[in-house]
This record gives sequence, structure tokens and C-alpha cells, in this order.
Amino acid sequence: MREPRVLRRMRGWRSPIAVMCAGVSFAVALALTACAPEVRPPAFVPHDTVPLAGLPTGQAGWPEPEWWKSYGDRQLDRLMELAMRGSPDLEQAQARYRAAAVAVDTQRAQLKPQVQGLLNGAHGYSDVDLHGQAPGASGSAQGIELSPGHSWSNSGVAGALFRWDLDLWGKQKAAVAAAVGQANAAQAERATVASSLQYNIAATYFDWQATQARLGVAHEAEATAGAYRDLVNKRVHAGLDDPQMLDTADAQLAQQRRATVMLEGIASLDLAQIAALAGVSPQELGALSPRPLPQPDAELPPDARLGLIARRPDIVAARWQIEAASRGIDQARAAYYPDISLSALAAYLRIYPNLGSGERTDLTIGNIGPSVQLPIYSGGRLRAQFESSQAQLDSAVASYNHTVVQAAHDVAQQVLTLRQIDAARHQQDQELAARSQLAARADKRRRQGIDDDRQYLSGLLQVDQQRDTQLQLKSQMLSTDLSLIHALGGGYRADNVPALPAAVAKDEAR
Repeated sequence: MREPRVLRRMRGWRSPIAVMCAGVSFAVALALTACAPEVRPPAFVPHDTVPLAGLPTGQAGWPEPEWWKSYGDRQLDRLMELAMRGSPDLEQAQARYRAAAVAVDTQRAQLKPQVQGLLNGAHGYSDVDLHGQAPGASGSAQGIELSPGHSWSNSGVAGALFRWDLDLWGKQKAAVAAAVGQANAAQAERATVASSLQYNIAATYFDWQATQARLGVAHEAEATAGAYRDLVNKRVHAGLDDPQMLDTADAQLAQQRRATVMLEGIASLDLAQIAALAGVSPQELGALSPRPLPQPDAELPPDARLGLIARRPDIVAARWQIEAASRGIDQARAAYYPDISLSALAAYLRIYPNLGSGERTDLTIGNIGPSVQLPIYSGGRLRAQFESSQAQLDSAVASYNHTVVQAAHDVAQQVLTLRQIDAARHQQDQELAARSQLAARADKRRRQGIDDDRQYLSGLLQVDQQRDTQLQLKSQMLSTDLSLIHALGGGYRADNVPALPAAVAKDEAR
């Protein structure tokens, strides 16, 4: 049996001419390599340490990935689970990561061969009428009219086109690496959103708990101010006190009631904010019960200076942006080299020009060989693209340095704030103890009949005021402790962090 013509023709692609063309293309590619610009180090030095010297150290491994569980509050655990499941911000971050992951698959697909098929069929009709004049002497031309009639025809084409970019210079591989860097950066950015969400949920929840505790004190102070007002009212009606004393007592009671209303409004706003963060309605949060505020722990792990880099997802995202920018430079540099691909074509055509006549035409086509595209002149486009990639790397390094320095500032600020609040809280504890002692002595004199109830009630109001201040300081300290946990990355752990690129100082780069 004879071999099909398409196979006989495709086997001839290894002819001396094709080999010679491939050799010439490779030689030209090597010559053009010298035209590609050199890759320079970034203009800024990336920070590989975090300046946290002088801060306190303590237990290692803090914070844990699910750090909020250390408080032992099931209500907070339930709110965290609800928020992580339905937060709109987290859904947006997840969608961005999925888009970046799909972009990686898209770039990887460019490395694989492509085969496109073609199948076409047509049914045609023709009707020809030819009119003209036969050549002859002037004035003696004869008219011609030719009408062969109409005809019907069928035709069909089947073919396949094979193409494979060999990527000899790694341009597409660099594009894949850049897309991987962007995907990893998007994944770290998703962790940044999750960390911020967890921090905001915990901070708002504990603010609500602190407000509930302050409301308890405010209700007691309101009851004390009401009792004081009733006592003054009786004394004024009995002619023992000036009516102005009653006005003062009324103002004091109104002030306490206003404080209670304000705290109730703050508590309602906290619940609304928690619901908004979780992406649910306030009713879906369920009933929350007041609980005592936990004692904050402000100690840092001994490896805080280096561990901070791996604990903050925004720092990890910035490092992946540097990695993606570096691979973008490789891609821009490889654009100076020729694109070499392997392509093949196979097609079969059959035509029935006049149905019913028994005539037909068959055509078989096949070829295979290399294809070379040479960037001979680009009008400065390649150079601009390369310099743009270098500028993106410089921008990524500068952004990374800013993130690292800002992270160190955030941690140091929260630790110093904790120290300040802790010192103020110790002084507040002493003042509360002193006020409580004065109220106890006033109660003793009242029971002995030395003083009336006014001194005792005034002392209770001052004690309640100091208790409210103490709760505010404890709430501030807990809020600062949560901010410190967030500044340390919220327990985030990076499985893989790319190495920082070698760099030279800006003056040396010139």
C-alpha cells in the first residue's frame, strides 16, 4: 500500500536547507545576545532585619495562629468562625487570590504545544453569463454571448495546525515565575485581610464587654445619684438646705443618666460593627453575655526581631512582589532574543466542482519546520520595557522597606503604649483604694450618727467614678495588647518566603 502523500512530505522537513536555516537562526540568536542589557541590582537595599532593640522579651512562640482561643471565650470563638465564613472583605481577597492562581495556569499553558483543528464544508451554486465582442477590424467587431448554464458544487476541508514555542531563552518560564510570585503575594494579602478581620472582631467584641462592665457601674452610680437627689430634696423641703443644692443634685443625676445612655449607644454600635465585619445581620449574632475582661499579656518572644518578618503577612506579600518583579526583569530581557517555535500543518481538501459529472479534485498538504522571529528594530520599545521592569523592582523593594519599618514602628508603639497604660493603671488602683477607704469611713460615721447619708453617697459616687476609669484603662490595655498581636502578624506563619535580592547602595548603583 502506498504511503499517504502528507506523510511523505512531512518526513522531508529534515532536509539540508531546513537544518541550515536552523543553524543560521541559532547563530543570529547568539549574536543578538550581546545586545541584551545587563540586569542591575535594585537601587535600594532591602531590609533583612527589623529594628526592635530594647523591647521586652518573654515566652517564645507568641502569638499562636488561633491566638483568640487563649482567652477561653466560646462567644468570641463563635464570632470568629462566623466572620471567617462570611466576611465580604475576606471573600474579595479570596477572589483576588483565585484570579492570580488562574493567571499562573494561563502562563504555564503557554509552555505546552498547541494543536488547532479545522473542519469546513460548503455547498455552492454558480450561474455564468459571458458577454463581449470578438476582436476585429474597426467597425467590424462581432458580438459574443456565452451561457454555459448553472452548476452546483460541494467542497470540504479538514486540517490541523501544530505549534510549540520552544522557549529557549526562558521568557515564558520567567512569566510563569512572575505569575507564581503574584499568586503567592495575593495569598499573603488574603492572610493580611484575615488577620485584620480577626483583630477587628476581637477588639470590637472586647470593647462591647468593657462597655457592659462600665454600664454595670453606671447603673449603680445612677442609683446612688438618685438616692442623693431624693435626700437633698427632702432636706430642701424641710428647710434644712438651700434650694440651690437641689439644682446641683438634679444636674448630677442628669449627668449620670446621660453617661448611661451614651454607653448603651456604644454597645449597640459595637454589635452593629461586629455584624458588619462578619457579613450578617445583628440578629444573626445571637445573644451575647457579659464576661469579665481578660488580663492582657504584653510579653514578646525572644526571636521577635527576626520572627516578625515571617509573622506579618503584609511583609511576606511585599517579598513576593519583589520576587515577581525580579522575574519580570528576566522576561523583559529575554524579549531581546529571537522567538523560536516549531510548527506543523496537515490539511486535506476535496472539491466536487460540478455535481453529477463525476469530477472531483483532491489536495493534500503537509509541512513541518522551525519558525524564528527576530527583534531587529523595536524603536526603543524593548529598552523601555526592560527599564520599566527595573523600576518595578525598585518600587517593590522600596515598598517592602516601608512595610518592614512601619511594622517595627507599630510593634514598638504598642509595647510602649502598654507600658504607659500599665503604669497609669497602677496609679489608678491606688487612687481607687484610697477612695474606697474614704467611702468606708464615711459609712462608719453615718452608722454612728456623726454624719448624714450625703457624705456617704458622695463617697460612693467618687468610688464609682474611679471604678469606671479603672475599667477604661483595662479596656485600653486589652485593646493595645490586641493591636500588638495584630502588629506581630496575628499568628501568621509563612511556609515559603523568597530570598531577598542582592542589592547595592543607591550611590554605588550610579
